[in-house]
Amino acid sequence: MHFIELSLGFKGERTYIHGTDMLNATMQAITRHAPHARIEKLDFRISRMTKCLLTCHWWPRSSPRSLPGEAVASFTFQLDGIDHEGKLIQAESCADTRRAYDESPVEKRCVFRPTHRSVSLTTMPDDFSPLEVLVSMNKALHLKELTIPSASQWVFCRWESPEWPPCFDLSGVGLTLEQTLGTRLTRSRIELNAEHIATIYFSALKVE
Repeated sequence: MHFIELSLGFKGERTYIHGTDMLNATMQAITRHAPHARIEKLDFRISRMTKCLLTCHWWPRSSPRSLPGEAVASFTFQLDGIDHEGKLIQAESCADTRRAYDESPVEKRCVFRPTHRSVSLTTMPDDFSPLEVLVSMNKALHLKELTIPSASQWVFCRWESPEWPPCFDLSGVGLTLEQTLGTRLTRSRIELNAEHIATIYFSALKVE
């Protein structure tokens, strides 16, 4: 089993670790361990938000492991064709760093098509990861198209993709709101150059 403490902090005024940072830090840890490996069939699920630091654990699925502590996220993927799974476990200490996070450069590059419940990106903004751009686009689409339950906010909770990482230049990428599962879970399809590159899920989280 592989294990690493993730370097995480808060974005903007948020009081929880952003889902994009959980996923990006996890995949950076795996990539550093196996820099030339092919990562495919990624399914990353966030079960709850947290303000605490996280440790990342992953292992071949053929050798199941039991971990102490509470899992904040779980994930499965293939590494050079071998099935793996892993978890993010909450640490006792809280994150204590914060950085500014302005999503408006992404929103300014969005083109909305209300009749199709979709949004596309004109050009890739600077200083954002591909995942941050896609999550910001999807949030903007949700705020335009859906009525959120009272005292709730939309948060990123799941990512599925046939491979990782996503293309760095997402100019022209499109997101379509495919399905609303009740009032608190949604699924959006992501396409680039007419190819399905990922599926992203949002959840309506009650504000404490």
